[in-house]
Amino acid sequence: MGIKGNNVNVKLKGESKKVFKKYSTISWTKNGDAWNPKSSGKEKFNGFTIRNFAAEDAGVYVGSIFIDMNGEQYKCDVEVNIELLEGSVNLSIANMKALSRRQRAGQPLSIRCDADIVNLKLDDPKSENNVNWYRVTDDGDVLLEDDGNYEIARQRGSYQLTILNPTRDDSGTYRCEFDQFGVDASTEVTIEVK
Repeated sequence: MGIKGNNVNVKLKGESKKVFKKYSTISWTKNGDAWNPKSSGKEKFNGFTIRNFAAEDAGVYVGSIFIDMNGEQYKCDVEVNIELLEGSVNLSIANMKALSRRQRAGQPLSIRCDADIVNLKLDDPKSENNVNWYRVTDDGDVLLEDDGNYEIARQRGSYQLTILNPTRDDSGTYRCEFDQFGVDASTEVTIEVK
């Protein structure tokens, strides 16, 4: 299985490193066509690495191994089926129930977004920048930033948007959005400040 965006390593075993390096040659096919590991990654003496795995890299790879050692010759084929394992993200507002009540003006207000991330390798899993926060308006969505009005953080496993000094003007809909590796997910909550 290969996860989109990650490296996939194929390493053949069964012979010593010395035998593979000194006495063997390996030719590869992908889905029945001749294939050179250098075209998608890095060739190794006993396999290959595909960098930044994508949908077009999925397939059936066959390595034809030929060993000529001390006058004896051996040949075998090894089949490796590499499938794309799609990633997914499910977002939810962790404190939806508390936010469904009217919120007090002047009291910091936090919206917590939980992310269930499957089969995706984030560059920094603890970064608050893995999601974006938006204020949904009739004139278009406004990307929110960590500034004097808002604080954006990752705390206790949740992505968190805090409105530092909410007023009635902050009433409205807010969206937490994930958009990486070709996976899009979002969730919204509407709050009322009195």
